[in-house]
This record gives sequence, C-alpha cells and structure tokens, in this order.
Amino acid sequence: MDNSVLDLVKGVPNILGQIYSDLAQPSVKAVGQALGTVFEFSTSFLLPVKLLNEKFKLNFKKRITEYEQKLEAIPEDKRCEVHPQVGTPIIEKLSYTTNDDIADLFTTLLANASNVDMVNTAHPSFVTMIERLSPDEARIIKYLKEKDDIQYCDFRGNALKGDGYNTIMEHVNLIPQEVHLSFPNNVNAYLANLVSLGILFDMDGSYIIDQTIYNKIKAVYGFERLKTQFVPNVYKELVTNDSFYKVTDFGKLFIQACIK
Repeated sequence: MDNSVLDLVKGVPNILGQIYSDLAQPSVKAVGQALGTVFEFSTSFLLPVKLLNEKFKLNFKKRITEYEQKLEAIPEDKRCEVHPQVGTPIIEKLSYTTNDDIADLFTTLLANASNVDMVNTAHPSFVTMIERLSPDEARIIKYLKEKDDIQYCDFRGNALKGDGYNTIMEHVNLIPQEVHLSFPNNVNAYLANLVSLGILFDMDGSYIIDQTIYNKIKAVYGFERLKTQFVPNVYKELVTNDSFYKVTDFGKLFIQACIK
C-alpha cells in the first residue's frame, strides 16, 4: 500500500473531510463526536479509499446527512458516542445501501444508538436483520409500528364427500391494500421472512374475536363470489380459517429501534 493510501486511513477527520467542506459546522462536529470511534474502526474496511469513488461518495454523503438530521433532533445532553459493535457494521452497510427504505432503518438505528434514552434498544443483531430485509419488507415494518398483529384468512373448500378440504387462498390479508408494495404477490413470502427473523409469530389456530378485519378480508378477496363459483358443484361448502400473525416482543424492540 503506497503512502497516499496510508495517509487516507489515518484518522476520523479524513473521512468527514472527504464528504464535508466545513468540519467546523456544529452538526458535522456532532457527527464526528458520535461516530468518532466507529470511524476509527471503519478504516479496517478502507472506507476512506472507497470514498475516492465519486458515485460511492455521493451515496455515502446522502446517508450520513440523513443520520445527521436525525442526530440533530436529539437534545445535545442526550447524545452519546455510538458503540463500534453497532455503529461500524451500520456505517459499512450505509456505504453501499442505495434503497431509501432500507437506509432509513439503518440511520434510525444509528441515531437511536446515539441517544442515551434509546441506546438500550440498539441490539447488534438488528444490523444483520435489516440486511435480510427487502424494500417491501422495510415498508411492512413501518406499517407495523402502531400494530400488534396482522390478521389473515385461509379460504378452504370442503370436499363433496368425506372430511378432506382444499386450500383455495392461503393467508390472505390487507397488507397489499394498506402498504405500497413493489411486488404485492410476494406478501406471504415477506411475512414468512419476518417470522424467520423473529419479528412475527404465526398464531395459526388462534383468532381475534372482533370479526371486522376478517369480514373486510373476505370482501376484498371475493369470498362470496368464490362460494357462488364453487358451491355446490366443486365443494360441499366454502369456509375460512381465521387467524393472525402476532408481533413478538423482540419484533416490537426491533421496530422501536429502527423506525423513527
């Protein structure tokens, strides 16, 4: 490694100096104070060298600016230095994250790790969890901020003879109607991923007594139309299995830490 590269990785000011023209700005100084140790550890993946790439630098500056704005919203006496176990992998991910929905989760987690009142929510595992989310799943996470559950229905056709049944529609829910998804047909795969991450738990077999949402799901997905279409020629009757996904306590902590 030549001396010019070695000079680049020798200190925090070099990183901020590559993306800010005025290091004396109070907001920039606040970023340096919060991320000082993080930036020192970040030299291990040669962030300053990557910043020589103009496209890379523009994206990284955008993300740091978004974090800076969230940091400014924290009272000065409540700000703290970010622990490198949380901050270093976030900075690495932000350096190449181009999707705004995913970046917002990262910068919010970083801001909460900078807040003495919220730092307890910034679990290190949340960094890799965000990395495993698609942009659509990030939007579902935001949708869940004020919710405890996601209700769903299975549409089942009971066999003309015997006790067997066929599932006509599985786990249909209102998320495609209430959340802007790029790929709404993938909603069940998204929910399965959130289950695998421990954010949701499928309460299959349990149901919520209030039928309001279940009735709305049946209306949206044409349950009565399907009954007319299939009963009694194909199935003896059409029924629904009503249940829900529960937001876990761990999921609530994740949402609290990553959603502003």
